[in-house]
Amino acid sequence: MRALVALLAFAVVAALNFLWWWLPNRPVEIGGWTSAPLQSVSFAPYRPGQSPLTRTFPTPDQIEQDLKRLQGKVQAVRTYSAAENLETVPQRAGKYGLKVWEGAWLNDNDKENLEQINLLIDHANRYRDVVERVIVGNEVLLRKDLTANQLRAYIRMVKQRVRQPVTYADVWEFWLRNPSLADDVDFITIHMLPYWEDEPIGIDRREPDGTLSIEKHILDIYHKVQARFPGKKIVIGETGWPSDGRMRSDARPGRVEQVRFFSMFRTLAEREHFDYNFVEAFDQHWKARQEGTVGATWGLLDAYRGDKFELGKPVVAEPQWRLLFAVSTLMSGLLVLAFGAGRRHAKRRQIAVFALFAQLVATCYVQSVWIDLSRTFYFEKVVGMAFWAILLAAFSYALLRGIADSLTGKMADPSLYGARVREAWRAWRELPRFRILQRADLMAQILYLALTVLCIFYLVVISIDWYDGVIRLSETWFRQIAIDGRYRDFPIWSFVIPSLCLMAWKVTTLLRAQTVPRPDRLLRALSFGRLLGYDSSRGYVRMNRSLSRLWPVLPEIILASLLIFWAAILVVTEGAIKLYDGGIGGFIAADGGRWVIRTLFWNTQSDWLAGLAVLMALPYLATIYLSVREPLAEPPPDSYTSKW
Repeated sequence: MRALVALLAFAVVAALNFLWWWLPNRPVEIGGWTSAPLQSVSFAPYRPGQSPLTRTFPTPDQIEQDLKRLQGKVQAVRTYSAAENLETVPQRAGKYGLKVWEGAWLNDNDKENLEQINLLIDHANRYRDVVERVIVGNEVLLRKDLTANQLRAYIRMVKQRVRQPVTYADVWEFWLRNPSLADDVDFITIHMLPYWEDEPIGIDRREPDGTLSIEKHILDIYHKVQARFPGKKIVIGETGWPSDGRMRSDARPGRVEQVRFFSMFRTLAEREHFDYNFVEAFDQHWKARQEGTVGATWGLLDAYRGDKFELGKPVVAEPQWRLLFAVSTLMSGLLVLAFGAGRRHAKRRQIAVFALFAQLVATCYVQSVWIDLSRTFYFEKVVGMAFWAILLAAFSYALLRGIADSLTGKMADPSLYGARVREAWRAWRELPRFRILQRADLMAQILYLALTVLCIFYLVVISIDWYDGVIRLSETWFRQIAIDGRYRDFPIWSFVIPSLCLMAWKVTTLLRAQTVPRPDRLLRALSFGRLLGYDSSRGYVRMNRSLSRLWPVLPEIILASLLIFWAAILVVTEGAIKLYDGGIGGFIAADGGRWVIRTLFWNTQSDWLAGLAVLMALPYLATIYLSVREPLAEPPPDSYTSKW
């Protein structure tokens, strides 16, 4: 009978798990998404392990393979450098029916710039039938590598020696700030990336009249530039949308969102007769070092040259969801089997409850590890992924073992479930280390402390807009550090198990028969001392009479305050945008921009992380309240009371 109940419980939770993975990953039909090739895509043929930062470049054969991979998907490719084996592009693109917008990479090094210029001129003249446009420099004004006059000299140098139309490419705002450059180019090449705008624009946002805000923004910018440079052809040299990474305001990266942007923009371009180039052909893992996950996921194809989606076909948010469903279901099945084998006297209700939480924890764990794995683009992140996988596995073990012990009445030393942070730490230090796996209570408390500190760390790092400094290691060696919250992912799934899953179990324990007075039941169940749930013991909150009421719970006060404070700061900073429109109000930044709160609570990813942080603060807050409210909750010894 027990085996039948376990099998039935497993079947029910497996069905719920299937819905968890299937519902958000159903194929989505995108209106206007056709199989017609795109006009042009940015072409940077770096593969995983290759990077211009480390001077490891793709071979000519690899570049040709990439050109062949794009055959039929696009009409042209745009390059950003004329060196580093990229001569292969104009040399072989014609074999696959591709035209080339060839570019020269300019920076603040005059020698390197002249090398790029000479190569660009040579390629444009040698492969005149393939190279249809020449781009002298990319966003050098944005990066402040060159002045407008220095850039003008390079443009004139190229224009005198090639027959193709010549241009310079930069964000649209920098063309408006440097209008005199228009006299030296044959057409204006602007970059429009709504995700990276000062005020990001989400795919779903609409104007009062019902039109898409992102479509209106693109048209407004195009017409503004067109009006500023009448008679000049305007080409959109970069536009696109990331398929993964962190939100900015209501701009959410994702595969479905990326295809929706492609479809919307292509429809708009056909209607308005735009010339355009999408960013980019392939995901660029090397960009993750500078821009986080979002910088590495703008490609039409992934970094391993696989299709993220097919032109004209329905799109799935997570193509690997079936594998993830199978792995998480198998994990929960093994956990239920272990529970049934090790707790032979477990009742049917206990088996069902454990099966539910085993599946919940297994699913959240698989989701967390998969997100870390799919976003791991360099060695340091591999180490971080392994660290989080081990840490969450240890906490999940402690949580599920505690649930099993609580359900079957086999909790280890229930008196310690009334302990505070200081007492839990002291008890752990006195415990023989080989016994830590047997003490689910102490293991959960110590790991919860570690996760709390990590949560505070991430809240701080993401909330910081920009920091730059140098750590000097010796007279000649130093390491530069930079933290920019705009590029940091929100580690939501890393904290779901110690917040939502744990809190779900703590609340579930309230459904059982209790001997504690009703006013105390909720707070005692939520407290840090009962991290794994109420177990019907007295669980007195210990207090030293000689100290103040707050001193014994100072660690809880500090941890809870930091979690709540930085959660609030995160929401506020993600709701702030920096404007350069010359208006009034807000906080003036060092660069002259104005910080204004305009998109509060629009970033649902930051809202989720902040909410999880507040949930993690609840056990500490409950412990503080109980300790302050009952400072002498532990009764004095009999020998003491007998004197009165």
